[in-house]
Amino acid sequence: MSLTAFAPPPQPAGTLPQQLMQQYTYLFRMSQQLSAALSQLEGPAVTAAAGAAMAAAGAADDASGQRQKEQYQNLRALVIKSAQTVEKQMDTLTQTLTGSYVAASDFGTYVEKLSAYLEANPEALTQYYSFASDLKAGTDILGKAFNSYVAETEGYIRTGIVAYDGAVPVYGVAVGQGLSAEDVTLSDGTAAVYIHPRQFRSVFTASRLSFYQDDVEVAYLSNNRLYITDAQITGRVFLGGDWQLERSGGLTLKWIGS
Repeated sequence: MSLTAFAPPPQPAGTLPQQLMQQYTYLFRMSQQLSAALSQLEGPAVTAAAGAAMAAAGAADDASGQRQKEQYQNLRALVIKSAQTVEKQMDTLTQTLTGSYVAASDFGTYVEKLSAYLEANPEALTQYYSFASDLKAGTDILGKAFNSYVAETEGYIRTGIVAYDGAVPVYGVAVGQGLSAEDVTLSDGTAAVYIHPRQFRSVFTASRLSFYQDDVEVAYLSNNRLYITDAQITGRVFLGGDWQLERSGGLTLKWIGS
């Protein structure tokens, strides 16, 4: 079996369009010669060679993509750190809504106040909610046992950018009590959204559902698996529908399948 030798590309000549046409013609002929040469080879050898070539090309693409991502992040951080002029423009829409409820009688007064603050911009739609109530006794008889009670709580819902994967924003929903959001710039120049937690919160994205206690991720659901730091099972545990984990007389695994 013999293969046709490939002629070298022609020397550029003529105008720029003519040179481009010459290169296109050369590449087209080379493609035809390669197709003819491959058709002369045995099928299994071609398949193995093609598979190896595709695997090598895939690994090269992954490595190249990772290098490009690192170069992008490094260059972005360098530009931000060395910038002499920084300008950020963003359309923002804000709205504050309030409501109240007052009840008064000889026994006392009850005041309830609600408020919602809405902020919308290209990054996210943020909703802050607050609730405050004040109950005061109005008679001496009740006052001896009960004087007043004040309750307050704050809630937070953010829809949009909830985190960053390097320089790429991650979109999702963050819900919790007593939360606030802050746009920050990390030491490498990367922008980030930091959600200050004081209680329990959950963050939902397209690929991950996370649960946080204060600032610690205690559990998350991803790739068809649940990962959790500590677990307390108050009922029964079933495995695959055919096994049950019991704690009577110690910890035992019982077959319950048919």
